[in-house]
Amino acid sequence: MRIRLIKLLLMLARLPLIGGLFLRGAMKLVGPYKNRRLLMNLSRRSFISPRADIACPALTLGKMVFIDDNVTLYAHRDGGGIGIGDHSSIQRFTILETIRGGEINIGRHSHIQSGCNLTAALGGIHIGDHVQLAPRCALYPYQHGISDLETPIAQQPITSKGDIIIEDDAWLGVGVIVMDGVTIGRGAVIGAGAVVTKDVPPLAIAVGAPAKVVGYRDAQKRPAPQSQS
Repeated sequence: MRIRLIKLLLMLARLPLIGGLFLRGAMKLVGPYKNRRLLMNLSRRSFISPRADIACPALTLGKMVFIDDNVTLYAHRDGGGIGIGDHSSIQRFTILETIRGGEINIGRHSHIQSGCNLTAALGGIHIGDHVQLAPRCALYPYQHGISDLETPIAQQPITSKGDIIIEDDAWLGVGVIVMDGVTIGRGAVIGAGAVVTKDVPPLAIAVGAPAKVVGYRDAQKRPAPQSQS
């Protein structure tokens, strides 16, 4: 009976102007946070929380995308688009922002957990399929200039070494920071709190600040990294 009522509310949620009221009713019935994935599964459509803050004219969403409460998707006037692929999710308090021609593309079945910050300026952020970003990850394909000692840092031009690319099936632990020009290879694992300033090979395990490769997931096929004195 409860499921039938939720399905009815989801149908009514498609109505113009008043549809949001029915959507909020369905949200209350399923409960908080990730329970709301049920709404997406029942409707077979993307779920975008009415509490999300979205201002991106060039936003493209695939099938059954989940956008949680308090997610911000924002493009400045000179910013590029944001694209999110099928069955991917963006959890609460995450910010996706584009400026100065930067763009963000997220593949299929990828999940961005709570409190992440992806700001694409000058360079883009390109995330593949089946990628996992743990809470509070930050991706910045640009840096502030600091060379002019007479000018406040905030007023100096920004620079970029290029796009950030996170290839398929990579996993970034809690609080990982990725800098401009970095490619993290397919299936790589980045340990919690790492600061990634250089490319990470496929299937590598990297930790630390700056991040260094300490092993590979296919360890039997590769030699262990040499320790540095």
